Amino acid sequence: MPQRTDKRDTLALAASLSGIDFEWSDGVDGSKVPDKAIPETWDREETNATFGCWRAHMNIIQKIVKEQIQSALIMEDDADWDVNIKSQLVEFAHGTRYIMQQENTVTNSPYGDGWDALWVGHCGARNIESIDQRYWVTRDDPTAVPQTLWGYPRRQPNLTPASLNGTFNRVVYRPYRGLCMYGYALSLQGARRILEDQALEAAQVSDRALNRLCSHLSTSCLAPYPTLFGSHRPAGDPNKGSDRVTIGGDVKLKAETGQIVFSTKLNFKQLIPIGDDTIIKSQWPDQTLLKESNGTLEIPRGEGVWVTRKEYSDYPRPS
Repeated sequence: MPQRTDKRDTLALAASLSGIDFEWSDGVDGSKVPDKAIPETWDREETNATFGCWRAHMNIIQKIVKEQIQSALIMEDDADWDVNIKSQLVEFAHGTRYIMQQENTVTNSPYGDGWDALWVGHCGARNIESIDQRYWVTRDDPTAVPQTLWGYPRRQPNLTPASLNGTFNRVVYRPYRGLCMYGYALSLQGARRILEDQALEAAQVSDRALNRLCSHLSTSCLAPYPTLFGSHRPAGDPNKGSDRVTIGGDVKLKAETGQIVFSTKLNFKQLIPIGDDTIIKSQWPDQTLLKESNGTLEIPRGEGVWVTRKEYSDYPRPS
């Protein structure tokens, strides 16, 4: 929202320190979305805040389609990422190209051609266990959150096959039943698909719409796990974290970002005086592969693996 200058200050600083150029897309006051503009498929019992969130994402998707933008990364206003995000994305691109069997092909996008969505920031997203398929595995990645810190157990992928399993592995795969959208990329084709689906077919809450695109519309979606973008929660009043819902709870004494080891937003003081003595600390120094870094980690090169449906062991999840 334009009035959330606190979030804009923080995001502008984080992007500047990461060398990311971006533009704002204003949030939408759901109470000002006219009833005539809401698709007939939408549940009218949803809150105005949810309508506003949905319309804000739809406005961005409409812009991509109208201006023929070939691909775009969309981030929520509370998004955070690792200080090594660009190296992570290079490695992620190796994975997406491998899965789409384009690793030795000249493509227009560094992530390969033909994808609809790259779900790079989520709470969790399952994998499809009923088919034989390709995965990309980066082993002993110092920026990967260990399994003991994974959240949303209902949405975690089943990584029990021996070639996928590992405490500090990051896996690229085709997501299923994803949740949250701290960061996601759409190709022009993907934007057209989701705009048509949301405007005419089955409008719903934004992250569920992205999940529908990836899980039910026979599209090409790819995701990393652990995720590359997380949700930042500042210290202080927990309700400052969202304009859509009331979070509640006690005052937060310490800021945090889920799923991100070397958080950009938690290391502003260390990143501003860039120099040889820059030390970036892990959020969980006793549980991650490294306790700290100088901000220029080398991400290990991953490998492609083939997993058959018979290799998965039972992976119980809460109902």
